[in-house]
Amino acid sequence: MAKIKTIELNISERLSALSILNQFKGNLETMSIILKDVVKFSITDKDWKLAGKKEVTTGENTQWSWDNEKGGLKSIELDNVTAKYIVDDIEKRDAANEFTLQDKPYIELLAKLK
Repeated sequence: MAKIKTIELNISERLSALSILNQFKGNLETMSIILKDVVKFSITDKDWKLAGKKEVTTGENTQWSWDNEKGGLKSIELDNVTAKYIVDDIEKRDAANEFTLQDKPYIELLAKLK
């Protein structure tokens, strides 16, 4: 039976996890496990409404803003394979100094998964 890790994530952390999982490269066995977990990170219209999501379009660019506190936390049960994939990706990018202050949700996500 798969080992499960339970974490509570805000919207920014869920978006960060989804961006990592969306770029998955690996074997089909791992992919099948990750695919089962991806839907758990989803952000519903209700979540966005609670967080007060706003969209501002300037020319061709659209920027979103929201309040993580108002959006609350979502409890997610992940297979350890998915958690390890996310952790490995964040640690690799951190070691390569790819993160800036704007990437705080990735570091928070890492702390919750370790």
